[in-house]
Amino acid sequence: MGVFLAGDMVRIFYQGWIPPRPKGVLVISHGLGEHSGRYTNLIEALEGKGISIYALDHRGHGKSGGKRGHVDSYMKYIGDLKQLLEDVIAKENRNLPVILLGHSMGGLIAMKYALIHPGDIDDLILSAPALIPAVPVPPAKKILGRMLSRMFPRLTLNNELDPSDISTDLDVVRAYRDDPLVHDRVSARWFTEFIDTGSDCLKRASELKMPLLIIHGAGDRMVSTRSSKIVYERASSPDKQIQFFEGLFHETMNEEIESRKKVLRLLRDWIVAKAAAKGKK
Repeated sequence: MGVFLAGDMVRIFYQGWIPPRPKGVLVISHGLGEHSGRYTNLIEALEGKGISIYALDHRGHGKSGGKRGHVDSYMKYIGDLKQLLEDVIAKENRNLPVILLGHSMGGLIAMKYALIHPGDIDDLILSAPALIPAVPVPPAKKILGRMLSRMFPRLTLNNELDPSDISTDLDVVRAYRDDPLVHDRVSARWFTEFIDTGSDCLKRASELKMPLLIIHGAGDRMVSTRSSKIVYERASSPDKQIQFFEGLFHETMNEEIESRKKVLRLLRDWIVAKAAAKGKK
C-alpha cells in the first residue's frame, strides 16, 4: 500500500498485491461511497494466477483525502487514476498488459478513462457501470441540482441509496453498514458531474475498441441494466462479452457464496486469458 499526491495536492491512497513473475496487471476502480478494501473476494479468486492487482481509494473516499462525496470534476478521478498507472504501476510492472475493472461509479470512471486514454489499457471490465440510475432522476431534481452545483458546489447531501440493495447476502449488507470507511454523501457538483459524464460515455460508447467484458446483476435496483446493454450494443470492440446474473443485486462479486463463485470464476478466467494472450504477443 502507499500514498501519492495528486496534482492539486490531494492525498490518494492505494493498495497493491504483486505476485512473483506477474503476467498481467488488474486495476480496480471502486464504486460510490465505498473503497478499495471491499474487493477481497476478487483478489482471493486471482491468488496464484500471476496477476498484479492495484486499487486506489478515489478522492473523497476511503483513506484518500478530499471532502467526502465531493469532486470538482470527474476529470480529477481520471487524473488520479492516470497518475497511479504512470507513476506506480508502470514502474513496478514494466511492459505487462493492463486490465482496468470498474464497478458502478468506478465503472463510469473506468469507461471515461478508456475513452480518453485508450492507449493506457489493454482490456476493460465494467461491473454494473453507473451510466443510468435504476430510478430515473426527475427533471426538477436535475434543474435544482445544476443550480446548487453553480451556487454551492461543495454542499453535500445523503446519496439516497439503500444499502440493502447492494447484495442479497445480509452479512454483506451488515458489513457495509458497519464499515467506518463507507459513507453516504454526494455533493451538488458530484451530482451534475455524474449526470454529464454518464451522458457523455453513452454517446461515445462506439469509440470503445479494446476487449470488453460487462457483468451486471439482473436484479440490480441501483443501476439500470440498460447501462450495460447500451454500452455492449454500441461498443466497437471485436472481442466483447456481456453476462447478466439472474437474481443478483448490484454487487455481484459480493453476493452469497455460491452465486458469487460463478461471477468470480468468469472474471478470473477472463482476466487470466487476456493476460496470457497479450503476454504471447
